[in-house]
Amino acid sequence: MARGTPQERRLLGLWTAGWLALLLLIGLFWVGNVAVEWPVLLVPVIWALVAVRPRREE
Repeated sequence: MARGTPQERRLLGLWTAGWLALLLLIGLFWVGNVAVEWPVLLVPVIWALVAVRPRREE
């Protein structure tokens, strides 16, 4: 089970989504074609949306 408060888990999820977005963006500009491969940037957006969803206290 996940540990920590819902706020801590939300912050960790947003932090992870932010780093994922940054690394994907760097990779796209370095070796990719942004005009074709931009949908890959939706992954961290969805990750962030999941991280900020309301959660119940356990």
